[in-house]
Amino acid sequence: MIGIQHIRTYTPGTPVSIHNLPEKTTLDDSELAYFTSCGINTVYNAGTMTSYDLARGASEKLLQETGTEASSIDLIIYLQSRTPEQFISSEATRLQYDIKADNAVSFAIANLGCADSSMALKLARDFLVANRKANHVLICYGNKLISRYRFRYPVTIMGDGGVAALIGRTTEHKITDVLLETNGRYWDLFKLEYQHKTPDQYKETCSDVRRYGFELALESKNRFREINKSLLERNATAKEQISHFMLQNISARAYEYYESAFDIKISPICAMNLGQYGHLGAGDIFLNYQTGVESGLFRKGDKVVIMNNSPVAAWSSVLMEV
Repeated sequence: MIGIQHIRTYTPGTPVSIHNLPEKTTLDDSELAYFTSCGINTVYNAGTMTSYDLARGASEKLLQETGTEASSIDLIIYLQSRTPEQFISSEATRLQYDIKADNAVSFAIANLGCADSSMALKLARDFLVANRKANHVLICYGNKLISRYRFRYPVTIMGDGGVAALIGRTTEHKITDVLLETNGRYWDLFKLEYQHKTPDQYKETCSDVRRYGFELALESKNRFREINKSLLERNATAKEQISHFMLQNISARAYEYYESAFDIKISPICAMNLGQYGHLGAGDIFLNYQTGVESGLFRKGDKVVIMNNSPVAAWSSVLMEV
């Protein structure tokens, strides 16, 4: 079986109360209302560290703490930041070099936002199924503030942190199936224009708040309904057999929306991590799954559905068996 063997998170720096973020004083009434009610209490500030530094830190932490030899890694899937340090150069092969994974092939994926991690899990699983001599795939990501503004209205508040996951042949934490869909109609609903601007002028914007809050929200509900239905049916699993539903850490409102829409309960792990770390982009689902395991909430044999989406737009669900 193919499953998640190890996950490590890397959150250097200091947790900062959202009420101490400088941008709070610049918000209008509607923005401030969302800012203070989204369910986030603190975020980590990694200072001058880059997204690459965070991805590398998480990867090195995983290798050191689990005793995994870098030479045993066959494939590295690097989830690239939306704002890499340099154009043209390769952070994916840089990481391969820095951690001394000389036997690995390394590449990067991007442009699916939070759902990059779901695609990475699918690719890792498919790679190991297709290559019987391969044993390990390393997935890594660093989430780092890309402008002076951590608040992404009307979505979430960004925190800094890195994650790494080792996928391999194991009888635990089986990746049973992954389904993913995209819709290019929303390709530029969120954007950060950087040409002819200095970094201190960078600010992510939503081109149509109403379209995000109504049209995309409705489509997300319909997409997840069909994805989850197909995911469970093709794996001969009933909804009642799912022990835990998880979602990436966006806001308390997102949890409430999907709980109401599908008559499910989102694992309390998600709200706990949301409150402590804020949104870690594509790293959220790994952080949540790791916390579920380490807290003892997950039991051997539990089935877990991990829902993950982004406003580019992409939707995915992963069926796991603990």
